[in-house]
Amino acid sequence: MVQRKVEEEEEGVRVGKDKNKIKYKSIEQILKIEERDDMLEQLVLYAVRNNNCSKVKDIVDLLMSNDLIKTRLSSPSSSTIDDILDAVRRLAHKKAIMLYNSSITSFKDYLKNMYLSMTLWITAIVTAVTILTIYVLPDAIPWSIVRIVVGGAFVLFIPGYALVQLLFPSREMDVIERVALSIGLSLAVVPLTGFLLNYSPWGIRLDPIVASVSALSIILAFASVYRAYMMNVKTVRGEEEDED
Repeated sequence: MVQRKVEEEEEGVRVGKDKNKIKYKSIEQILKIEERDDMLEQLVLYAVRNNNCSKVKDIVDLLMSNDLIKTRLSSPSSSTIDDILDAVRRLAHKKAIMLYNSSITSFKDYLKNMYLSMTLWITAIVTAVTILTIYVLPDAIPWSIVRIVVGGAFVLFIPGYALVQLLFPSREMDVIERVALSIGLSLAVVPLTGFLLNYSPWGIRLDPIVASVSALSIILAFASVYRAYMMNVKTVRGEEEDED
């Protein structure tokens, strides 16, 4: 949790598509807003626009160093920082600001960051554990139960999860929606894979099915991570498209 907070504070920030938002001229005006969440969001936007804060850490440091803001929020420092980070995430969800990882300079670095390339790591780990339970572990209990659980996740979740991450790389979709869509797409992708194998020289057998689903899942996961990396690169370069 602490590590994730540090990573969030190191993320870069760019102004997004918020042309119709009210632009406050001073912090004093913003502090008059009664709704706490709205006030924090406007403070974050003010820091990005008027103080050229290019990282989330810069925003946190700027707002936490202002005595007027600390007095108005009147909460412990740790809680205030969490509230600021929550405001940043909400603004990113609304596309009022755009977040990117400014420390990533290559796709290799992106892959090494387990949080950013989580899709590929999860897919690879579940695939490896599934192969291990099928071909190495004995059939006796409790290993057979482990095989059922891991195999179920491998077939009913992982292929769809990798595909969802590829099709919807942004964080706009919540966890429940992603899980539901992942299961639904897995139920479509795996039978389609079996259908294609049925008309191939290998047929529908255990080894071809495991190999096909494994390869498909890893390819989709790798493609999703690469797409997310390219989106990060475009954001760093300021190549996002403006809406009319």
